[in-house]
Amino acid sequence: MKYCNYFIVVSGSSTRHLHAMANYMMKMYKLQKEDSDPRAQIEGKETDDWLCIDFGSIVVHFMLPEARGTYELEKLWTLGSYDDQLTQMTTQSLPEDFILGLTSQQQWEGSQSCDKN
Repeated sequence: MKYCNYFIVVSGSSTRHLHAMANYMMKMYKLQKEDSDPRAQIEGKETDDWLCIDFGSIVVHFMLPEARGTYELEKLWTLGSYDDQLTQMTTQSLPEDFILGLTSQQQWEGSQSCDKN
C-alpha cells in the first residue's frame, strides 16, 4: 500500500478561515506547479468543519478544532504501518484478547479446529 510522504493537519478558527487557507494554498500550488505535478483540488467544500487537498506526495487537511479532536487524524497516520502489519497476521498469531466479540470458549474451539488442519 502506498502512502503520501507528508501528512499535514491544519486547524482553523472558522469555516471561512478554513476555506481561505485552502484557497490560498491552491493558488500558490498552481503558481508553483510544473506540468508533471499531479492535479489537485479542494475536497469537502460542502462541509463546515473539514477540507482536504491531495497533492500526491503531500496531503493537507484543514479542520476546525472540534473536528480535529473528533477524527484524531494524527493518531490514524501513526498507526498506518501498524495496521498494515495486522492485515498480514493470521488470527492464530494474534493475542487471545485481540479477537473481539468471541467468548473464550469460541476462541478455544476456533484454535482447536486450526490445530487439526
